Amino acid sequence: MKMPPRKVLMPGKKEITKEDPVYKEKRNKNNDAVKKSRQKTKVKSEETMRKVAILKQENEVLEERIQLLSKELTFLKDIFLTHANRAHGLDAAHLGLGHLLKEVDEAVMEM
Repeated sequence: MKMPPRKVLMPGKKEITKEDPVYKEKRNKNNDAVKKSRQKTKVKSEETMRKVAILKQENEVLEERIQLLSKELTFLKDIFLTHANRAHGLDAAHLGLGHLLKEVDEAVMEM
């Protein structure tokens, strides 16, 4: 036995069935709005994922740069201390650079 069409009650309005053209038009508009909203959400999500990928790549490049600069800093510090000791018989303490070199060492250790 087939059920009669479902009636949709709207406050202060007449009963509307699913076959009513007004109901069908409203459903179509709603379906279109839902599709548009879902597409917009999908585009936004894809854009966010692209930005995340770009930022991850930039972060990797910057991390490599930090490593390279840390090695360079350590190398230059060693050259400076060697030269100061050989040429002038001075070490970091005599030059007043002890605290600065200690900070450099700590910064390199943190990386």
